[in-house]
Amino acid sequence: MTADPRGPVWRRAAPPAVLRQHETSGRRDRPGRFAAGSGEFCKRYPGQETGVRAGPPARYRRDVVDRLLGDLDFPALYRGYARDDDTWEKGFPEIYQLEQKMTTAAKGRTLSPGHVQEIARRDGIPDHNLITCPGRLSILLYIDDAPAYWLMREPESSIQTVEDQIPGLGPACTSRVLRFAVPAIFGAIDAPLVRVFGHGDPGAQRYHLLDLAATPAGTRWTISARQPAWPGEYGAWIKTLQAIARRLNREEVCCAHPEPFLRSGLRDRDIWAAADVEMALSCYASGVLQKKCAP
Repeated sequence: MTADPRGPVWRRAAPPAVLRQHETSGRRDRPGRFAAGSGEFCKRYPGQETGVRAGPPARYRRDVVDRLLGDLDFPALYRGYARDDDTWEKGFPEIYQLEQKMTTAAKGRTLSPGHVQEIARRDGIPDHNLITCPGRLSILLYIDDAPAYWLMREPESSIQTVEDQIPGLGPACTSRVLRFAVPAIFGAIDAPLVRVFGHGDPGAQRYHLLDLAATPAGTRWTISARQPAWPGEYGAWIKTLQAIARRLNREEVCCAHPEPFLRSGLRDRDIWAAADVEMALSCYASGVLQKKCAP
């Protein structure tokens, strides 16, 4: 009797800084790469259906996405994502709690300054308590508990709507509001991701996905909302995350979600959401920057 070939075998992720364990030079025959999934496709999220255009025209760079999928081990990178004690081994407890709060509020149209302040506090913004907006955020993100079908057409419009109501929050923090409110559709964008996938830090750039720039500001890097590419390139970023998710799901490359995400309905088993792809790419970017800054 032979083992069922459909059963995925997961490998423990290496530390993010060990980049070569995630780069396979285009080969797809290494253990853990493109492992077969459960043998059945779960329901797709809006915007992930095969053949559905993500807005006219699709502006993500298909050739770069092809190279990324050939080079990187996305399941291992997802499991390697870590922010302080928020790790895959522990079940991503902070991400889980934030997603539960934010998605519930977004579905009930009760997103408030308190939710935004929680995101800002997580981002380490020192004056997060000063962040205010006129009552609840006025933005429709869900219809009957499903992400609104128009969100993928112009993702930049969604982030512009949030920015207009919370001026001065900054692209990174604003993008996280959408990421935690609708993880199926949105992912965050921050300075490390832009340094590796955009412009501003030639020593860190690896894949040219974005015409967005990060700039040094003291000991930190920032993304200016005043650059001409913003918020248009945020739309390109979301379409890139969605394109990668579609490919991984079509190839049945499994995403090993911690059980609480599955039990609560935040994720479908094995299926990649945009936020999951962003976490994998964040892990990769973190490893690139750690290696760049190593003595």
